[in-house]
Amino acid sequence: MTSKRVFGMTLAVIAFLALSATEGHAGGGGSPSALTSFFVCKTINGDDAARTVDVQAFNTDASNPAGWGFTLQGVQIGNATLACAFAKLFNPGQNFAATAEISPNPAGAFKDLKCYSISVARSQTQTKTPPSYNVTDNLFPGGLDTNVTGSSLQYICGPASFIQQ
Repeated sequence: MTSKRVFGMTLAVIAFLALSATEGHAGGGGSPSALTSFFVCKTINGDDAARTVDVQAFNTDASNPAGWGFTLQGVQIGNATLACAFAKLFNPGQNFAATAEISPNPAGAFKDLKCYSISVARSQTQTKTPPSYNVTDNLFPGGLDTNVTGSSLQYICGPASFIQQ
């Protein structure tokens, strides 16, 4: 499988999980809600989940579908490759002042996720061995993936709206 294909599938899973986060807290069911945060992501080297799932990707806007409205059966989940966390973004040089914060979704309508590769000055990156993590999630057998190694931050993702041409 090519790295572009793995990356694309990873982002699709992240988008799906981000869209269903509100739904999960409400007990399931319902429709995805608008995204309200940016995310920062790093590549990781997690173990194979060795699990098969069925996937329902929501079509968030019937008048402008982005191609997310599909159902897949028997999807094999492989290795964990990307980890993301919530983040705030600020205009540079303004010392993280509240007035310099960039709004992730000013109109409240974005329900998709778009990720950008980033570069960080070498002076700000770790020079030590990459950190290792114990990761708990609902897709990994037994829920705990140990010794997951991570990279420095490589992506910033934010709410977006995709309209299929």
